[in-house]
Amino acid sequence: MNFINKILSFILAVITFIFPCLGETPETPENTENDPQYVVFMVTNIHYFDLEPYVKEMVELHGEIDPESKRMYAFGVVGPMCLTQSVEQMNEEVNHVFSLAEKYNVPVFFQMDDCTNYATHFGEDATIDDEGNKFYDNPQMCEWIAFPEDGEEWGGQSYGMLPRWHCDWSGVPFATKGGFPCYNSPEYLAWYSNQVKEGFIKPLMENYTRLKNEGKAYLFAGVNTGWETQIPDYTGSDYASMEDFERNQYGMHALHNLGYDEESLRKEASKRLMSTEELTKELLYGVLADYIEFTCKMFFDAGIEKHKIFSHIVSLSSSTGEFSTTRPPVWVCINDYCTPGWTMSPKTCPYDLEIINMTLAKYGINEYANAEGYAHYDNEETLREYFKESLLGNAKLVTVFGYDQETGPYGYVKSEDFYYVKVVKEWMSYSLGKDYQWTERPSIIEIYGGPDWFIDLKIKIKYLFK
Repeated sequence: MNFINKILSFILAVITFIFPCLGETPETPENTENDPQYVVFMVTNIHYFDLEPYVKEMVELHGEIDPESKRMYAFGVVGPMCLTQSVEQMNEEVNHVFSLAEKYNVPVFFQMDDCTNYATHFGEDATIDDEGNKFYDNPQMCEWIAFPEDGEEWGGQSYGMLPRWHCDWSGVPFATKGGFPCYNSPEYLAWYSNQVKEGFIKPLMENYTRLKNEGKAYLFAGVNTGWETQIPDYTGSDYASMEDFERNQYGMHALHNLGYDEESLRKEASKRLMSTEELTKELLYGVLADYIEFTCKMFFDAGIEKHKIFSHIVSLSSSTGEFSTTRPPVWVCINDYCTPGWTMSPKTCPYDLEIINMTLAKYGINEYANAEGYAHYDNEETLREYFKESLLGNAKLVTVFGYDQETGPYGYVKSEDFYYVKVVKEWMSYSLGKDYQWTERPSIIEIYGGPDWFIDLKIKIKYLFK
């Protein structure tokens, strides 16, 4: 690919010499942001009231944090779960974990749920009205697998239930209690935004503003605003937890809200020389992107800095070149209000950093986040090379899910001899990357940039060789 890049760069130079206007590129951003980089240890399956022993253990294992350092670790918490927790439960969680951050001088990082509504372990009192109804029982707030037919109030009503979100983490399939959110439903967005603003952002800003006034802004590492934001596509799926009608592409409610029905969708696809399936996915990628931007903008408008707001989708399409609404193109999570983040794991979610960097360059962005990572690397040297690629490159932070587990493929071994502990200490003490400074990080735009058409061409060629 490096050889191809050189050829393409030479061709671009010739073209832009002849046609200078074609060579316009985004300006390289000034790397002035001086907030710390973080390794975030996600205490994934532990209720927030039971977090303290894990935070205390982090200090004992990884050492005290220097408030003046630009390299820190943080503890990551599950939640707030904006679709299942009540406003009061979210307030309680946010205030509690900030008290732990201050007590142990360890920054806190939030992993918000914006779509999957599965974690009722952390609270399930969220309702949409005084009668105690849930959003996932309301067809006007949830996704459908079909457009409404004559006599139906909502698409797929004849099946007798709303399609659900399904998962097989750890090989144990399960389904949510009710429907999956429709990302452009006015009713859903009104309820969802109130949940986020009143339940999460209000106590977050109260704590963060106070910490900034005390010179302790570093204790808020940031917020991951999504949990692999997606629109389910279960076409051909073999989940044991499914009804047959759920083995389908979700998103027809979102398309219905955009003014489509089966006939108009088919006509539009024909006009664009696309299949109906291709157009459906393309339109839903836009719905996904708008929802992610909507969520990030709430935090940005409240006063949270862009470099502390992270989006989150899977990165798998960068590696495989196969796209779906569960594994969308990497650009979907890029917007003006966040640092884009992806699940990036060499074993569970392989990624192609060159394609990610090309995409970042196209949008004029010079940083990203590993919004969901793990501790399982082949050995100490492999992990060290990953740190050089990420935290000694353009990654603002990396996450390590499964800190609460000792064993298994996702476990984080609580030992001085565990290679992840060793490499984190090397990085924090500057023995790894001693000359690297975040404010002097490489320019993704200079390395991978160019006019949009040129970047698109490079990405297409890169996919051809997969």
